[in-house]
Amino acid sequence: MNHPQNIAILPKEGCYGCGVCVNVCPTSCITFTSDPEGFAYPLVDQAACIDCDKCIQSCPGLNDRDRAQFLGSPVFYAGFNLDEHIRHNSSSGGFFSLAADQILAKGGVVYGARYNFDSMTVEHARVDAAADLAPLRKSKYVQSSTVHIFPEVNKDLLTGRPVLFTGTPCQVAGLHLFLQEKHANLFTCDIICHGVPSPDLFASHFSALAQAHGKPITNIDFRTKAKGWKGPLELYLAVDFDGDRTLTYAPLDAYYALFLANLSLRPCCYVCKYASTQRQGDLTLGDFWGVKQHHPELFDGQGTSLLLVNSEKGHQLLQSVSPAANVRPITTVRPFPPNLARPTPKPKYRDRFFTRIDLARWHPRRRWYHLRAVAIIARDKFWGVVRRFFNRGL
Repeated sequence: MNHPQNIAILPKEGCYGCGVCVNVCPTSCITFTSDPEGFAYPLVDQAACIDCDKCIQSCPGLNDRDRAQFLGSPVFYAGFNLDEHIRHNSSSGGFFSLAADQILAKGGVVYGARYNFDSMTVEHARVDAAADLAPLRKSKYVQSSTVHIFPEVNKDLLTGRPVLFTGTPCQVAGLHLFLQEKHANLFTCDIICHGVPSPDLFASHFSALAQAHGKPITNIDFRTKAKGWKGPLELYLAVDFDGDRTLTYAPLDAYYALFLANLSLRPCCYVCKYASTQRQGDLTLGDFWGVKQHHPELFDGQGTSLLLVNSEKGHQLLQSVSPAANVRPITTVRPFPPNLARPTPKPKYRDRFFTRIDLARWHPRRRWYHLRAVAIIARDKFWGVVRRFFNRGL
């Protein structure tokens, strides 16, 4: 029996769900379809496959992109956007908006993740005006769809327009592998990624919330600053229902608790090869939760970004936005973001969780899994406090 010479050789835990294989296939024999866990994977029509290997050659799960133009190791910075309105409506220090504004001011375009509440999904979208940037701000704790976005990026690059693409490290790697060629007008930002939860679980959970509330959801803010920005234990979820708003402490929402407990992540996230300081983007954006203790001059409770400059392009981008920011180089990063050192650990209960839930009937049965997630969060936080206590004493 002949083995397939296409993306079907990729094991499940090696697929990042970027969709590059769909875009490069010359016969359109690859489609994306969701598995029982609610994650999309490539499905190959073997009869239509011509064994061209293009899907294999462009897959970020099977290949590493060329980082020859990158610095040997990243340079760390910290800071925040001086525009308090933009900063308040951003996840941490608001640096994405600063970078996006620079690209748009040069006649460029920006790509990032936004909600689609009609389909209750998150998808990558194209923006060419500053007035349209707001939906791309803030963290979306679900995997965004990039299946059909890479050809759009390529079209803009070929016209000579500057392009800023933001996404997870695997999405940035996928874009570069799709393009193959280096483009001087392409700037990329990746995020320090904890992992991506199931899109179908997201849709089921928030669709049920909307139905229970009796109004459609118009916005979801996983990182609202309604109570300030103080630490990773003080996260709140804000959901807007056509004029009404609910505010929930993160572990008290079932979907959020499952994310924090690492139970709902894509299989590749537990073995992610991009969880390191060898970044994929020119610039890396994340939260600087240890800023209050180690750099108090950059902390005011409204959000501070941790930035990694990974290339000369990243340095140019940071320099261009510096006049509109309070930013400075740093040498101490504590606590060091775990996902810059290793992938998110996989809980023992993770696979059992997905085999026992019914995504179509998730909401009526969510309480048991919610309690399980809260127990994992409490256990992990307890041992985290113990480790910090003993480390201080050594």
